[in-house]
Amino acid sequence: MIWAVVPVKDFQTAKQRLRAVLAPDERHALARAMLEDVLAALARVRELDRLVLVTREPQVVVLARRFGAVILSESSNRGQTAAVERALTEARRQGASAVLALPGDVPLIVPADVEAILRAGEQADVVLVPSRDGRGTNAVWLRPFAPLPLRFGEDSLRFHWCAARERALRTVILDLPRVALDVDAPEDLSELARQYAAVPELARRSPTAALFEERRWLARFK
Repeated sequence: MIWAVVPVKDFQTAKQRLRAVLAPDERHALARAMLEDVLAALARVRELDRLVLVTREPQVVVLARRFGAVILSESSNRGQTAAVERALTEARRQGASAVLALPGDVPLIVPADVEAILRAGEQADVVLVPSRDGRGTNAVWLRPFAPLPLRFGEDSLRFHWCAARERALRTVILDLPRVALDVDAPEDLSELARQYAAVPELARRSPTAALFEERRWLARFK
């Protein structure tokens, strides 16, 4: 049984690093749209047996029902690392064979990206997908009993890679450009706008692209 785990912060406090360019309601709408894109991609991957959202955000419950996801409630926003570790503990308890942890802010992700991670995991204990700057970890696939400590954030890729090597875990680093683009800073909005402008068909299937069109962000962040 393979689990996909997505930690979700409160929408009202999401994307604080975008405060200089987006109003609170815009950040709220962006966080929700990007999460919808991520869930839509995951829900279309047949090899995933369970989709788990770790959150205390009430609005996520509605999305969970829509995409057939399970909610693991948390009492506070303890951060991505704590949320994934909580889900890992539950996955071990329920006998999952593998866990894929993804953020909810990689709106370009498509099922083929997820399938590529799962294929890489067939011959590995750990699969790591770097962020766009090559320093962060935007996705991690691991066997639940692989003794890999987790620490998401700046320079997490090096941390995870070194920790895996020290423990002799078979590890794959997989470059997936769509998964690499997480939206945290204004320059990420600009890159996302560039991608949508370059590939217009994305707008037909993406809530985030529709939001960019509706709010005129394609011109604003070009």
